[in-house]
Amino acid sequence: MIVKIQLFIFQLVRSCLTIIKIILLSDFFIKKIKIKSKYNEALILGNGPSLKHFFKKEIAFMRNKTIFAVNYFARTSEYKRVKPDFYVITSPEYFLKEKKEDYANERMITLKTIFEETFWPMVLIIPILAKKNTHWRSQLINNEMIKIHYMNTTPIEGFESISFQLISKQLGMPRPHNVLIPSILHAINCNFKNIYLVGADHSWLAEIFVSESNQVFLSQQHFYDDQTEKQNNAVNKPIPKPMYRGISNDKRKLHEVLEKFAVSFKSYWVLNAFAKHKKVKVWNCTKNSFIDAFEKISIKDEK
Repeated sequence: MIVKIQLFIFQLVRSCLTIIKIILLSDFFIKKIKIKSKYNEALILGNGPSLKHFFKKEIAFMRNKTIFAVNYFARTSEYKRVKPDFYVITSPEYFLKEKKEDYANERMITLKTIFEETFWPMVLIIPILAKKNTHWRSQLINNEMIKIHYMNTTPIEGFESISFQLISKQLGMPRPHNVLIPSILHAINCNFKNIYLVGADHSWLAEIFVSESNQVFLSQQHFYDDQTEKQNNAVNKPIPKPMYRGISNDKRKLHEVLEKFAVSFKSYWVLNAFAKHKKVKVWNCTKNSFIDAFEKISIKDEK
């Protein structure tokens, strides 16, 4: 009985804090995305190393599906071939004045590539703070093929019934510490019957190490790491790098890195419950994926 009371109080506090954050941080006038797709299934392309195999062996699986792409995908040779319908960028660092010049250059190259090379209708989904910090638009060309949709990334926690109402109204989302989280959420809110994930390896735990000087490094693997980059060699083979706190030069400690990962994996479980609430099925088609929230299925079984 005491445990139940404690849990109730804990969830009550979280719900109250969530509502306060929404009042302070969220935009109440964001309109829902209007889907014109003739397909009732969505395919989300993560940037994990397994996506390389997908494009070599399983690309036929893309047929008759609405495609979501994320992060650096525009800087690959597959971008103009795939022609994604939606493109999601969740990291606020893309739209703030980054203190680390190399990171800032890579992100601006990504945005420039999206605006310069997209010749088909596409919705670019980005955080609401990008609407308030407009300096990033000054270096980009206008592209009438791209429709920008702003999203509230305010973290939502607490009672499930309240959380699901707020998430449905797009006032926030489960903590978006990975770009797949808002991608899956938008696909759910767009009422696709089935949502498939590929390139969602999330196998970072094996890539973490601590140096002799106690600095934490992570060598993140991506499917595009061995491609020849045309744009100033901005994307190279992965080298171990520290993880930073936002746009600052402060490096994360090991427990902070692990906490960030834990929050991401927990958010997937929230999305799984939300998908069931909306009568949507999310399938993880990524072999050896660390995401344990969604039912795993082989693409060969779905062909």
